Order: sequence, then C-alpha cells, then structure tokens
Amino acid sequence: MKKLVWVAGLLLLVSLVFPNGLPLKPVTVTPEVVEPAGPTDSTIVKLLTGATPEDKARVVSVYSGLRHVLQRPKASELLTTTEKWALTQENTLQLAIDEPGKYPGLDEAIEQVFLKVVGTDDVLPVTPETLNKLVEACTVVVNSAATAK
Repeated sequence: MKKLVWVAGLLLLVSLVFPNGLPLKPVTVTPEVVEPAGPTDSTIVKLLTGATPEDKARVVSVYSGLRHVLQRPKASELLTTTEKWALTQENTLQLAIDEPGKYPGLDEAIEQVFLKVVGTDDVLPVTPETLNKLVEACTVVVNSAATAK
C-alpha cells in the first residue's frame, strides 16, 4: 500500500511541475517521394516543381488515400454519384491541406485531370467503369506529384 501512495504522490508532483505534459520533442517523419510507374499530368508536374518535399508528399498521400477509399468494396454503395465523389474530395482537401492556394492553379489542374479521365463534369452514377476512371485519375495525380522535382 505504501508503494502505491508513493507512485500516486510522484504522479501528482509530475502533474504539478508539468501541467501541460512532459516537454518531449515530437518525431516528424517525412515520407520519401518515389518515382511513379504510370501516366502523369504535365501541368501538375510543372506546378509542383518548386514545391517542398513535404507538400509533394501531402498531395501524394491525400490522393493515394482517396484512391484507396475508391477501391474499397463498399465505395460504390456510399459514393453513388460523381457529385458525392466531388463532395468527398472537397471535404478531404479542406481537412488535409494546411495552406489552400499555396500553389496557384493546382486545384484547376487536378480538376482537369478528373475531367479528362472521366470524360465529363456532369453528374454520373458511380458504376464500376466510373469508379475505375476515378481511381485512374487519382493515380495520375499521385504520379504527377511524385514526379515533380
């Protein structure tokens, strides 16, 4: 019982001395951008040429994640139209991107990739064919961001 009181007292003392927690240095990991093996978009590559490795990695990770979501078995049940896909993409970008507009024209270039691959900006039902086109467009964005030097 005496040891338990000492441990509780020590925890109380540490919490009084460090009210916001222990000042530990956070570990930051910067993902390594790898060379793509697929199609790219020259506009996105050009816009991200001067970007920091962290920013390029952020674009790669966001669109890799969206591509992964699209490949899930229930994706076509949840994303029933391309309009819902657009809302999902918009909401993801609002949460994932720290400085919107940091690379002017990047948003339009990404939209052009989706327009070119899907073939229209009209609202379409998400069929397996449309789902594959959305995955392909995400892949082009990922490859383009990874290629930018």
